[in-house]
Amino acid sequence: MVCECDKKDTTRNYYRYYDTPDGCDIMKKTFVTARYGAITGLILSSYDVLMYSRCVGLQAVLKRYMFHTVPLGLMGATFALVTNGALRYRQKDDYWNYFLGGFACGPILASYVGSRHAILLGGLILGISAMLKKDSIENDYEFFPKCPRYMNTVNGWRHDYTLMPDPREEMQHTCQ
Repeated sequence: MVCECDKKDTTRNYYRYYDTPDGCDIMKKTFVTARYGAITGLILSSYDVLMYSRCVGLQAVLKRYMFHTVPLGLMGATFALVTNGALRYRQKDDYWNYFLGGFACGPILASYVGSRHAILLGGLILGISAMLKKDSIENDYEFFPKCPRYMNTVNGWRHDYTLMPDPREEMQHTCQ
């Protein structure tokens, strides 16, 4: 299989998962997905330590951080390695590679949540969500839509797209 790694976006100085086609830059893709998982784990860990478990002492806090961060980072890395490995092995770029990548994260999810049922059910849910993400990439729609950046800002009134016009604007035009 010929890798199409020449299709790179050079406008940024950092790498994102979909900068190159599947099967190319596997280690970069692995680090990116592991980073996404680790960041999610750090956010969950901070919430857990501050709001839920209220750990006291450095050792207990680090233990809670490792409990959330390591499995989620491993799930991200596993997804990238299995997805791209399946692509290289099968020589096909289709939805089943993403399903296999998501399903391979099932055992890690089962150890994370502490339930053997998550091996099958979590693997199926993660595999189906990965297939939906692949479908969103191929059919060009957003799986997770981006929130507009102008919400709750000082000049958010400039981006007001309500159905009715503001009556004060008419009053300002008639007074001049």
